[in-house]
Amino acid sequence: MTDTATLEAEFLDRGLGGLVEECVVVRHRAGDRRVVAVFAVPGGAAPAVRRATALCEEADGELSLFEPDDDLMLFHRNRREADFIFREVFRDNEYLRNGVGLPEHPTVVDVGANIGGASVLFGLVRPGARILALEPVPQLCRAVELNARLHGIDVVVIPGAVGEARRRTQITYYPKNTAMSGLLADQADREVLKTYLAGEEDAADSAGLDTVVAELLVGESVECEVRTLGQALEGHSVDHIDLLKIDVEKAEWEVLLGIDDDLWQRVDQVVMEVHDIDGRVAACVSLLEDKGFSVLVDRNQDLLDTDMYGVYARRGPVAPDVTAPSWRRPLSTRRTLAAAVRAELGGEFAELPVERIQFVAVLPRDDRGQVDAAALLARVPADGAAEAGPLPEIEEKLAAIWRQVLKVEDIATSDDFFDLGGTSLKSVRMVLEVDEVFGENVLPPDQLFVGSRFGEVAAIIRRNLG
Repeated sequence: MTDTATLEAEFLDRGLGGLVEECVVVRHRAGDRRVVAVFAVPGGAAPAVRRATALCEEADGELSLFEPDDDLMLFHRNRREADFIFREVFRDNEYLRNGVGLPEHPTVVDVGANIGGASVLFGLVRPGARILALEPVPQLCRAVELNARLHGIDVVVIPGAVGEARRRTQITYYPKNTAMSGLLADQADREVLKTYLAGEEDAADSAGLDTVVAELLVGESVECEVRTLGQALEGHSVDHIDLLKIDVEKAEWEVLLGIDDDLWQRVDQVVMEVHDIDGRVAACVSLLEDKGFSVLVDRNQDLLDTDMYGVYARRGPVAPDVTAPSWRRPLSTRRTLAAAVRAELGGEFAELPVERIQFVAVLPRDDRGQVDAAALLARVPADGAAEAGPLPEIEEKLAAIWRQVLKVEDIATSDDFFDLGGTSLKSVRMVLEVDEVFGENVLPPDQLFVGSRFGEVAAIIRRNLG
């Protein structure tokens, strides 16, 4: 617990060039009065961070905000999901490639939106885009909505699944691995996930992989309505579709079969993930060519040992090209805004970890309208008031494990396992080492994807040791 009696809050009365509107510095009362935290209200120069601070409060723990990159934030159900979507959609550019692109002010239909990663990409590439996102899992529909609002993108969320005909059915939802949820989820998902995780590092170093796969593929049934694409779009005035994106985990053939000739004539481009089950890729290519598209088939290099392919279709030429479109924006994450604030303040703030600069929608105030120092001090991280010294026993043992698994020397409380080079397989090895040192089940594998900073992991171990 933070000893707030040792701290004091000081309102910083100086301009910060639109980076923040208001700023309060928290210092130690005695000694060198070093800075332990900064609380700031984001300014007009960082609209995404302004929205993020308000939306985090609205999410109320239902969804978490993750920054997989210096220029991107995503609301998500679990950390691993957001990291996977960032790599697939933004880093590897799985969708806008091979001739598939977006004109000005496009209409995009995103079938199988998940948390809305692809919708965010489309909206960042073309700020005037109109996007209709179809997703059957209610919890993921909420993530799509928040991510659209976070990035100021015009997205209409349409709940429900898309298939060959209207019906009611059950889908399998994997809360810890939502990207593989769908109408046709089955045992084969385990092998696909194992292949993908093993591709993150040397497959020979994969002890415990079955453990994390089993943990990530604990599913639950969700009842939903299935409609054809045309039925799902009724009432949304879709006269033309510049891009139809389909990623529905093995149900892609049913989506295609449910599109009538009139709707096909209104589609310019299609990009889809296809599972090559019983010649499915060839069948999809044949159908698309019959509808007047030029088609190219591509592979994600991480999934060469799976049945998953990318199919790119256009009413025009297609050719191999992985050039990624521009989507980055300045000061679009808390991390980059914190670094800019630190640089602007300079002096004693220059070495303050960016994690110590926290953003709030508004500063708490008392009845007189003054900044409520006590309320702010209560938000200072537990280790913010602590002086440097030897680590407690749990932290010392955990630090030794991290040094061994991650091959690093120095470990700080704010260090993130994945930022230090951690992968899914390394997390398995770390969990196994924790079991050996502290006892079994003190660190459930999925918990590392919820809170992956050193201090958070230590707190989980401490709590479960009871």
